[in-house]
Amino acid sequence: MTKEITSATNPFVKHLRALATAKKTRQESGTFIVEGWRGIKTLLEHKSTLCKLEQLVISPEWENDERLPKNIETTLLPDHLFEKISDVRSAQGILGIVRKTETENTLPESGCYLLLDNLRDPGNLGTLIRSAVGAGFDGIFLYGECVEPENPKVIRATMGAFAFCPVCPISKGEIAELLNSGFDLAVTTGLGGENLYESDFSGKTILAIGSEAHGISDELFELATKKVMIPLQPECESLNAAIAGSICMFQIKAQKIRH
Repeated sequence: MTKEITSATNPFVKHLRALATAKKTRQESGTFIVEGWRGIKTLLEHKSTLCKLEQLVISPEWENDERLPKNIETTLLPDHLFEKISDVRSAQGILGIVRKTETENTLPESGCYLLLDNLRDPGNLGTLIRSAVGAGFDGIFLYGECVEPENPKVIRATMGAFAFCPVCPISKGEIAELLNSGFDLAVTTGLGGENLYESDFSGKTILAIGSEAHGISDELFELATKKVMIPLQPECESLNAAIAGSICMFQIKAQKIRH
């Protein structure tokens, strides 16, 4: 069933704009926005235990689209209102309100995890979430001052993969607990590390990637049980954080498959 809203002063329209712009609103409501058909289509086609598509908001061009489910509450907004709530320059005319599933954050006993150290770029986080899902990593830890994973720019950059990778904060003490339980903490470094393609990742692994501006923080570097570097041609000084993390994740999983 579709309801129509035409007033910019409607509380629902104001709430949508707040979800698009305010971290506090997203945190307090436990919901966030996914804009564009691709992310919504992924949620409709693949079951997620992490979140649920709760509502759809559409512009008139989507009103009679047969791909839209009939069992999800849908609100129709005129184009000028949709433009007001959209977080992108050229609105796609469709967005979903997604509710996060309440889960108990317990430290894992095994697996492969990505740890992001003060990563603040939303595009990089979104790309790394997408790569973590593609590589089959079990989740992502956020250490320090990282960008919010429900930020609309992060969600867009995941291309729908946000619903299939648990992302949660982690403290230095919790990292120490994981290391005491047998996890390796592998950090990337530009100099003096083991060649990524020759390193042993057969055990439980946490891969740490730092921000492009500052790299891995000193406290994590000191905790590291393994320091690795991606061999580069001399003409290339460094790699983008998302590219470096993606290369490392796929190499780690490829090694585990071979063994």
